[in-house]
Amino acid sequence: MAFLSKLLKVIAFLPALITGIEPIYGSGTGKIKQDSVIGLVMTILGSVEAISAKDIADNDKFQSGLKKAIDGVVEMLNASIWYKR
Repeated sequence: MAFLSKLLKVIAFLPALITGIEPIYGSGTGKIKQDSVIGLVMTILGSVEAISAKDIADNDKFQSGLKKAIDGVVEMLNASIWYKR
């Protein structure tokens, strides 16, 4: 359960990570930005896993789910009135 709580904390930071990546890559493609966010999240979670037991059994499925979560957050940010570029 400790990993689950860490994962949920990382997911809570997705909007901040996404909005932080936007100005770095500016007109870059969404794929480049998504890959950057995935890299950051995997680095953070890798540190958590190095300290605790390995909790990600299928890395490919995990990253696929993470991409869906990032796409969902981007869609919500783009639809929000308060998030204007």
